[in-house]
Amino acid sequence: MSGYLTVGENKSWTVKINSKNKSLSKTFSVCDSINNHGICRLGITKSPLEITLENVCNANITLSGEIQLCTAQSTLFTSKFLNEVIANSNPLKWTINNQTINNYVTYDVKLNLESPCYFIGKDFPNAAETKGTARKETSNITTDLEKLLTESKYFDVEIICSDGEILKCHRNILSARSPVLEAMFSSDFKEVSSGQIKLDYFDTEVVKDLLSYIYTGMPKNLEDNAEILLQAGEQFQMEALKEICGKHLIKKLTKDNVLEYLALGDKYRQQDLKEASLEMIVKNAKDMKEDTKFTEFAINNPELMVEVFSAMASKISINH
Repeated sequence: MSGYLTVGENKSWTVKINSKNKSLSKTFSVCDSINNHGICRLGITKSPLEITLENVCNANITLSGEIQLCTAQSTLFTSKFLNEVIANSNPLKWTINNQTINNYVTYDVKLNLESPCYFIGKDFPNAAETKGTARKETSNITTDLEKLLTESKYFDVEIICSDGEILKCHRNILSARSPVLEAMFSSDFKEVSSGQIKLDYFDTEVVKDLLSYIYTGMPKNLEDNAEILLQAGEQFQMEALKEICGKHLIKKLTKDNVLEYLALGDKYRQQDLKEASLEMIVKNAKDMKEDTKFTEFAINNPELMVEVFSAMASKISINH
């Protein structure tokens, strides 16, 4: 599920849980009757079997609707919720007991939102009236933070890159954007006293792009760095960065790189990238199976090949 989920619109998100994928999540937008928008995340974990509906924007959101866990044959779980206030730090959770997950069955998490939807905790006098102001203010904040980074003002921590270059930045901003860095600065790590972080596995250009995301919300050179920034997003627990990189890589999918991107999508839990890769493999199955890279991939990635063959089988079933 991606894009906008408007109140009253039914969307379903198809996931496949197996022994490797312990949990999956998708982000989406909700909007109310006057076009205020917020970001939510729908997630499912295998152990314990639990569905979560999380609000990841600043304003609280009041939602009503129904959640279901289904297979192609039956509905395993249904729960309705009415006028639930979902705060940023207080997600809705449904723990599903007495259900055994089959590793080779596709499970659908279906979410239906009902009118009305309310955004509370912030002033929304009129969406049309505030949209331009909000966009301008966001632009100003982004410009100001970028200036703070590029001019190295008031810095209190240095990052040492693999090529020895030192980049100056601010630990409070790094901490706010990454739980890993926040934990590092809040503990007895030597980085706290020395004021230096060694990233000797990322070169300067990659670290600059990572900092660009941390300070402004968008890397500047995704074209060259999306794959390694995906790794960085995983390392520093920056899920939004991973999604940005995953969506960019989908645009670059070709028959030559599809196996590599399938592995990346699986390794870093980017389901959209993984599904797009599977779709391209199925679409080009005749050409792919004659490629030596496909044979090597099959040998080195047996679990992923189960999913590839399952996708191919589903395609054959639909066509017949």
